Amino acid sequence: MSPRSLVPLAASLGVGGLAALVYFHDSDLVLLSEHLNHPFALGALACILMAWAAAGLRWRWLRVLIGVLAGLGASAALFVEVVVLAFTATDEVGFVDGPAPYRIRLQQSPAGLGPDMVVWLSVRKDGGLLSREWDLACFNDDDPDDAFDSVKWTGPSSVEIRVADGRTFPVALDPASGRPQTTAALNC
Repeated sequence: MSPRSLVPLAASLGVGGLAALVYFHDSDLVLLSEHLNHPFALGALACILMAWAAAGLRWRWLRVLIGVLAGLGASAALFVEVVVLAFTATDEVGFVDGPAPYRIRLQQSPAGLGPDMVVWLSVRKDGGLLSREWDLACFNDDDPDDAFDSVKWTGPSSVEIRVADGRTFPVALDPASGRPQTTAALNC
């Protein structure tokens, strides 16, 4: 194997490691969770880089075998990525500003194949490239009384979430980090 073909091999191993890290470890850094949270696409890229690295091998049968396996792996990974994106797509509803540097992010997505909607709430602590985001609440409106109604800041480190029937869910945030000390969920 030539030194030149070691570069795609090293890149393949690096991208494959990144794909495994993203798949098995949830990060609260917004930069990582929003832009690199595609482990199957990264896995497909690792397979393509492995096939490129195999092109420098001396034995033809090994080049063909690795190329075929890499092609199958990349195809399977891309197929799974498309299916996952189709069933986990969320729409941005907006933000509720809180005391600086905090905001609450509202997202919604369909609940399965029915007409129900799920509303996801998360707390974001803005800090440029080091912005962090943590799950705050999840509400499924399959029971109309459990549908999300509103959220408001009740203090510098506390939030109150209201559902359609008037129930409230107070959530305290850690004053130092901003991470919610509890979360709220109905039918999620």
